[in-house]
Amino acid sequence: MKKPLLFALLVWFAFNAFSQQTGPGWQLYHSGYSADSRGIGDIAILNSTSSDVAWTIAYDGSGNGANISEVAYTNDGGVTWTAYDLSQNALPGILNPGIGTVFPVDDNTAYIAAYKTSFGNGGIWKTTDAGATWAKVSTNAMYSNSNSFCNLVYFFDSNNGFCQGDPINGEFEMYYTTDGGSTWTPIDGANIDDPESGEFGYVHGFVAAGSTIWFTTSHGRLYRSTDQGQTWTAHATPLNDFGGNNGDSGDVTFKDDNEGWIIRNNGELYHTTDAGDSWTLMSPTYDWAGNDPNNPNPFFGNDIAFVPGTSNTIVATEADYSKPAYGSAISNDGGNTWNRIVNYNATGSWVQLADTTFIQHTAVAFRDINFGLSGGFSHADDPNNPNDYDEGIFKYVDYAGIAGETIAGLSVYPNPATDFVKVNTENAALQNIAIFDVTGKEVMNLNLSDNHSKIDVSGLDKGIYVMKITDADNNHQAVKLVIR
Repeated sequence: MKKPLLFALLVWFAFNAFSQQTGPGWQLYHSGYSADSRGIGDIAILNSTSSDVAWTIAYDGSGNGANISEVAYTNDGGVTWTAYDLSQNALPGILNPGIGTVFPVDDNTAYIAAYKTSFGNGGIWKTTDAGATWAKVSTNAMYSNSNSFCNLVYFFDSNNGFCQGDPINGEFEMYYTTDGGSTWTPIDGANIDDPESGEFGYVHGFVAAGSTIWFTTSHGRLYRSTDQGQTWTAHATPLNDFGGNNGDSGDVTFKDDNEGWIIRNNGELYHTTDAGDSWTLMSPTYDWAGNDPNNPNPFFGNDIAFVPGTSNTIVATEADYSKPAYGSAISNDGGNTWNRIVNYNATGSWVQLADTTFIQHTAVAFRDINFGLSGGFSHADDPNNPNDYDEGIFKYVDYAGIAGETIAGLSVYPNPATDFVKVNTENAALQNIAIFDVTGKEVMNLNLSDNHSKIDVSGLDKGIYVMKITDADNNHQAVKLVIR
């Protein structure tokens, strides 16, 4: 079932002057959608460190509630995007589809779960050319009932995946594939806990971690599978509904097979360490205050994402501009303490939000600490040019977020440098060196396995850079580098 989305216009912002980023921040890019107030409803990042590929699903953020059949693709980490309008026969056999999920399995291959909003049945479509063309891979027998609703598709690897739809005849309509979608087999209803009366699932409504995957329902339950979708068990949560149909909503993220968090639309934060069997209400502390005297410290409640590869880092977002505070925030201790992310780069230099200035953030997703994205809203950069749309997507930048961490015995010289710079460590060998310019753009990335490295920087323009250095023990240090 389609999850209701917040319809809101982008509220643009004012800044305090700020000369250098001193914590995590967001670099703004054009989302690729050439319409005003296109919101980002979901983000899917390819789980591969060799490619910075991601997809987004758009929705109508103008408040008009129009169905939008648009997705966008990036292969350069969110810097540039190609948007596709799938409304007219781009997905063969369906017109004006609702896009439930887009899921990438490699640089060029992705799957879409779509539901019918007009003629045609919902189902699963596949691209092998990064979205230029799509072929239907689900059969006509799948999601063919007049009440069928295809919510999501997920792949564990290039061959093994499953798709999930709302209940038909008392059972969730689910299928699995072992050959990349060429054939599909129904998942026996006997292997799926029965839905409650009137219960259904949601588009975008799933999370995976380790070997486990969960999907959300309208009765506030989580369905969990630990065997690639072959069997499913239902687990109660503190929520009444993950999608808002019963006046409640929320999102969920997991660190691994057992530990996870739920964020509720009213700002409540819950924690589990037993895969969702039980949940504990947390009492987080955070550094922002709203402008409503009756609710001066509202916590965010739109979306939440654990950052894979970290110990306890989570990012939360809020897009509802009617609330006293909204935006994005980060916790590095498993949700106990939070700091609002206030550093933004929209024009080529980093600036900091004023304490009373907020920016809407919709969906959020991370592959790891080096690649994270959050959704916003596209807006007319030039009101006099109807084709000039800008912004809409935020890319996470963490190169100064490691300030205060050190690597014992690290030396970087000469600095300032002209042609080369030497990086040496006394203990653990160097593992990775990434260099970022003042906009937060990564301009160099080297994987290493020695205590000594001589880096050619002759191709870099004169200016100030930040080196993010990681050693083999996963210690980090940020070093300011001047090229002259």
